[in-house]
Amino acid sequence: MAKATLLFLATDDGLTLLSDPAGQGRWLRGPYMFQGTSVRSVWIDRSNPLITLVIADECIHRSTDGGQTWTMLNIGNPLAPEAALYEAPGQPSFVGLLSGDTLFASDDAGANWRRNALPGTYGAFAIDSAGRFYGALHAQVLASNDHGATWEPYGAPLPGAVRVLMAVPGIAEVLCALVAGRVYAVERGGWRLIEGIPGEPTVCTTLAGAPPTLLAALADGGVVRGSLGAWEPHIATLPWEGVTTLLKPAGYHMDTAFAASAAGEVAISADRGRSWTLVRRGLAPVRDIAAARLA
Repeated sequence: MAKATLLFLATDDGLTLLSDPAGQGRWLRGPYMFQGTSVRSVWIDRSNPLITLVIADECIHRSTDGGQTWTMLNIGNPLAPEAALYEAPGQPSFVGLLSGDTLFASDDAGANWRRNALPGTYGAFAIDSAGRFYGALHAQVLASNDHGATWEPYGAPLPGAVRVLMAVPGIAEVLCALVAGRVYAVERGGWRLIEGIPGEPTVCTTLAGAPPTLLAALADGGVVRGSLGAWEPHIATLPWEGVTTLLKPAGYHMDTAFAASAAGEVAISADRGRSWTLVRRGLAPVRDIAAARLA
């Protein structure tokens, strides 16, 4: 029997739920949630996909029934306008919440939280497969081995402010960073430029594998694939002409990823970014995506 896929889309006009009940790419739209509210981030507990967290209207909300009902959690509201949720590879019930110069963390899918003050306001954040935390203070990346209690520099400063940090799935202490239209990788504390990208990247992500795959959306359109060593020259076409604002691994399958545009369009790739199929048009701008597969 085919497995159903659930797709939660955090948009400027609430949370939208799409479902693909037969796994055949026929996406059905569910009811609106938080309509009229800007939803900035969404997270799903991969060990129990009925548990969902969202950041909406500078507060965090939790559902234990797949989004049918929600409870607002008071962990220090209001949150910063750019607050975001982060998952930890290999730890499905762990979730981090970055809000200004504060990091909240939960080991039980948001039921309980602990709070750590940060050495500044991080512009980017990531968690690697070993549970190590990384944050960027402008051009300097910092690392924490104790879940955010203490931090130390990780590598030399980069040549500009870090826009995106990406932990490479399955490889501890290996990161990629998007800085001033270029992507850098760090291994054993040494940053180096990944050469050959055929355009200016706007957003990036990484897919698990041996070797892992890097995906970058380009300002002139399309998505390019790469590795920790170099970028491929081929540019995959997306089903829109506007700027791509989000790339997100599916989480339930290592070959699957999602993309979203500033015009509220969503696409899926089931072949590690080589080709893309439209999922939905006509949404408000999409800020985040979380996907899960149900038996």
